[in-house]
Amino acid sequence: MNLNKLLKPKTIAIVGASEKAGFGGDTTRNYLKFSKNLDKLYLVNPGRDSIFGRRAYHSLSEIEGDVDLVILCTPQKTIIPLLEEAAAKNCGGAVVFASGYSEVGPEGKERQKELVEAADRLGIAIMGPNCAGYANFVDGIFAFAFLVEERERKGNIGMISQSGQIVLGGLDSPNMGFSHVISSGNSCNVKVEDYLDFLVDDEDTKVVAAYMEGVTKPEKLVAAIQKAAIKKKPVVILKTGRSSKSQELAASHTGSLSGADKVLRAVFKRYGVVEASDLEELMSLAAAFSWLHQYPQGERCVFMNVSGGEAGVMADLAEEYGIELAEMGQGTKDYLRTLVPDYGSVNNPFDMTAGIGYNTPVMVQAMEAISKDKNVDAIVVAYTITPEIWDDTIAHMVEAVSIARQNKELKPVFWIPFIEHTRHQESADILRAAGTPLLPTGRYGCNALKKVLDFAVKTFETMQPAIPEKIHSASHSLSEFESLNYLSTHGVPIPPQAVAVTADEAVEEAKKLGYPLSVKIHSSDIQHKSDVGGVKLNIKNEAELREAYAAIMDSCRKNAPAARLEGVLLKPMLKAGVEMIIGVNNDRDFGPMIMVGMGGVFVELFKDVQLAPAPLTRLQAERLIENLASYPLLNGYRGGVVCDKEALANLLVKISEMAAECKDTVKELDINPVFVTEDGAAIADALLVVYDD
Repeated sequence: MNLNKLLKPKTIAIVGASEKAGFGGDTTRNYLKFSKNLDKLYLVNPGRDSIFGRRAYHSLSEIEGDVDLVILCTPQKTIIPLLEEAAAKNCGGAVVFASGYSEVGPEGKERQKELVEAADRLGIAIMGPNCAGYANFVDGIFAFAFLVEERERKGNIGMISQSGQIVLGGLDSPNMGFSHVISSGNSCNVKVEDYLDFLVDDEDTKVVAAYMEGVTKPEKLVAAIQKAAIKKKPVVILKTGRSSKSQELAASHTGSLSGADKVLRAVFKRYGVVEASDLEELMSLAAAFSWLHQYPQGERCVFMNVSGGEAGVMADLAEEYGIELAEMGQGTKDYLRTLVPDYGSVNNPFDMTAGIGYNTPVMVQAMEAISKDKNVDAIVVAYTITPEIWDDTIAHMVEAVSIARQNKELKPVFWIPFIEHTRHQESADILRAAGTPLLPTGRYGCNALKKVLDFAVKTFETMQPAIPEKIHSASHSLSEFESLNYLSTHGVPIPPQAVAVTADEAVEEAKKLGYPLSVKIHSSDIQHKSDVGGVKLNIKNEAELREAYAAIMDSCRKNAPAARLEGVLLKPMLKAGVEMIIGVNNDRDFGPMIMVGMGGVFVELFKDVQLAPAPLTRLQAERLIENLASYPLLNGYRGGVVCDKEALANLLVKISEMAAECKDTVKELDINPVFVTEDGAAIADALLVVYDD
């Protein structure tokens, strides 16, 4: 749906306009105070002839000409009739403040369904209902219902929130500048994903910040964030509901380890979305990206402090948050020693002392020298800015940053205060003009810095998402034999195997496969074979094989009496190695997710797994493996064998390609363990769950 008439209208009518307090009066006051092109504004109220000295129309029909946008400040029961009237004026957008819809139970949900049907039939894009409206600072349109103080707010942040109060919080922040703010409310026929897509395309929006309570258009979301990744436009999202339970009735380890929240986070990570954990982080990250004039080319930082104590604090925080401290070259250190007093330190963090802090030209020289060092990617000034003690040190340091930043060759600069305090606004404005983000304090600041650095250096590979085209209701598990054969038919290498219904057949198959063998129960009804005594390993000869066959069948009859026993599965024993798990969980919204992690009996204990949408490129597969806490085990930990990580990555890619191809067939896949040795990666066991239809 085209959103231009909703978000960039030429003619606007406020229906229910008033001089009284409330939605009608406050929206009218806001619009008259903050908006441009008031000659294209129509105030509508059937009981008034004038409002705030302007003509009041008694109905939409009375307006001469077309109306692009109607802002409806009227009760719920009037909304659909007003939309009908607006459609006759070629209206294409409506802001609906009224409540009493899906937020109030079954009757409200039915009313919202009727509203959606009417809006779709009339071709009107609706913001709301139960919303606070929006402001378009680019075109000067303030269709917002909450009163705010009068000051300049124009900038380049596009903000979306289903909560109007969160939008109001952003508007109240003195360090946030917006292209658009949007309170989507119940998101009638225009969803958060639609607004996100609009802002990603918007040339006046440099960074998108979104508060999301749910995902209703997964395909639109993926398309929008992939487009943003290609443009290198930061999208910062705070998604609530991260504590929701994992997917129900998961038949495999993969299913239980990849709940809805983990899936969404993996999708965000794939497409470079910067996640915020709370509102403070959402705002501070959006502001940081907004203020920054250019991205660092790497992640190596030099911290500049005015005391040794502060330098020690920053060193600890940098290590805690994974911020790489640059190792400045000897020439740089030698030069800095000529600037700093004897009691200072030219290590990193750099204790430049108040001696440099009080001296603007010398601090500029220090920053330029650090910036020229080939081992440095960014500079972080760490000092608290407060209005009450805005001393000469703060003034000189802020001025030094402003002067140094006039050099276009200077590498990016960030500022982190130590203690939370009301900011000195004049200093903040100087830093913003200099393209120097004023981050939050301490941990918040270092966390934000790390996320900005990670985004700056992240590379993006375009992939065709494998989102399912069907909705399935039922599924069933395949036996290990069937699961492995399914993988084989889709290009995944599997070990030799055979099924035997009797002990005599097992002996004959063993002659072909060779000893030693693994012997497992063959049954689609038994998923975890070892739990019912259905596994015997390292069988060396015919006598042991016959004994194993009998023992397995007896144990399974006793421990799984309802299961169908279809014989045994024979496979040559694999060479022992590091045990890994590879899995697939087909999310109903975002499609098959690939999991890799520590396998064997420890998979549920340590939960050391990485998750990503299918399919994977080779580089993406390698990164997943390298991000595992257990990665050192594959890399020869404490004298161990260096495993064939290339083979594991290749296997991961093959399985991801199968999962993408079978997005409407495969529900879950568990391959556990995969033995990774110095000369390959081999599948020891597999459980596949497929849809019935």
